[in-house]
Amino acid sequence: MKKILTIIFLFSFLFLVPSPAIKAQDNQEFNFDRAYQDYLFTYNQYRQAHNEYVTAREQYLNYKTLTAKTLALEQTLKMLQERDNTIRTYLTALRMKMAETTGILNYKQNTLYLQLDAEVAWYVNHRDSLSSAASLEDLTKLSKETEERYGKTQVLIYQGLGIILEGKENNLKNQINDQIQILKEKITEIREKGDKDTTIAERWLLEAENKLTRAQEKIDEANGLLNSLKAFDQDKQEDYNQAQNLYQEAHLYLKEANSFLKELVREIKTAD
Repeated sequence: MKKILTIIFLFSFLFLVPSPAIKAQDNQEFNFDRAYQDYLFTYNQYRQAHNEYVTAREQYLNYKTLTAKTLALEQTLKMLQERDNTIRTYLTALRMKMAETTGILNYKQNTLYLQLDAEVAWYVNHRDSLSSAASLEDLTKLSKETEERYGKTQVLIYQGLGIILEGKENNLKNQINDQIQILKEKITEIREKGDKDTTIAERWLLEAENKLTRAQEKIDEANGLLNSLKAFDQDKQEDYNQAQNLYQEAHLYLKEANSFLKELVREIKTAD
């Protein structure tokens, strides 16, 4: 009984943010907000089951009675089932968040969809297998399976979160790149007409392109960091935090590029 441990859920790092207003309705469309609410409900169920498990565990260790052992078996089973449910609903919410995030490359999204679906199926099957346990020893072995699996699950979670962050930066990057192409044509037109010296405008455009390049380098660096994650790594959260910082640095470069373009637009307007 002492060997039955629970996975420490560090869900505070998962950054899945629901929409500001969520209405709980039976006929509500199943989207990220609904999936997120399912996760929160299931997580609360797990926390309650875990507290009951701890109480039953202590009673069994203290009294060693058959009644205490039976209760400990029941509460351990319930806790482990809710643990699998919590991970399953989180993975589902993550998948829905990806589905509703634009800017994600299709091949990345589809690949991770398949991996997440397989992971959800594993936790569903594992949860269902728990009811066949006839003893605390059986539950201990089954609990160990989840603990061993969770390293792989964490890798998928961090990579999924990274894809979401990358998608948001890709959106902004694509918008800026489109604007750069439009402004390039406009500057060429002004230069060919001889309406105005375009030296300053061309310099700002070059600066904007350089910022775009630096942003992409940061995005690539973050992606490389997350793609190198392994299930047995002990510092996965630190690597994810570092990748998140790199995405933020990319965002700052994109904001600077956008600022240059605004200045460039003002410069061009004076030529009209």
